[in-house]
Amino acid sequence: MMQAADPADRRHGGDALVENFAGLGAAIVFDAMHAMGLPNGVMDARVRHLSGAPVAGLARTVDRSTAAANARQPSFGADLAMGTQQVIDSARPGEILVITLGGDASGATWGANMATRAAALGVQAVITDGAVRDIAEMPAIGISVYAQGTSPRVNFQHIVTRSIDEPVMCGGVLVAPGDIVIADRDGVIVVPAAQAQEVAQRAQALQETEQRMQAAIRDGAGLVDAIRLYKIR
Repeated sequence: MMQAADPADRRHGGDALVENFAGLGAAIVFDAMHAMGLPNGVMDARVRHLSGAPVAGLARTVDRSTAAANARQPSFGADLAMGTQQVIDSARPGEILVITLGGDASGATWGANMATRAAALGVQAVITDGAVRDIAEMPAIGISVYAQGTSPRVNFQHIVTRSIDEPVMCGGVLVAPGDIVIADRDGVIVVPAAQAQEVAQRAQALQETEQRMQAAIRDGAGLVDAIRLYKIR
């Protein structure tokens, strides 16, 4: 079984990177990545806000997907049968769980039991391109949820866990453990850890410019003139 990274290694320097994104929304972070010529990092719009506050944190990853015909969990590693639960149990405060199902929303991969344990350990959010359930309980539990939708059905039979704490594709975006995930009502964006500091600096500069531009508009400047003056993006 792929073992979860050591918490000290996983978080080395990570908290400081996350702090750089304080007050930055997904949209302005996208603008920064676009200006830098980086892949846009925006998850498919089907992965949307369902509950909770905006979040920014380090990614933890789980790859779950539909098994091939007649295949069962032992074919992919019997010790991964509770891989999601293992990642939750080893989670650190502030982390964000990213669970990919290859877009399969036929049944829930997340519910109140998982959320209760994750919230107790300080996990901020779960993000999945699949479905969740018990959504009405999430605000009281205190965890944010971004998913394709909801379903009362659970995926017991045809879903397998392929890996934990390995790079995954979720919502059309590559997510590696330790990448920075920013999620709000606009959507979910992933910033590779190696570029995170530069992206945050660019996003902060863009945000300051936008604030000045909007102040000028409120003072009566025309939109065309304001865009020409501030030349944002």
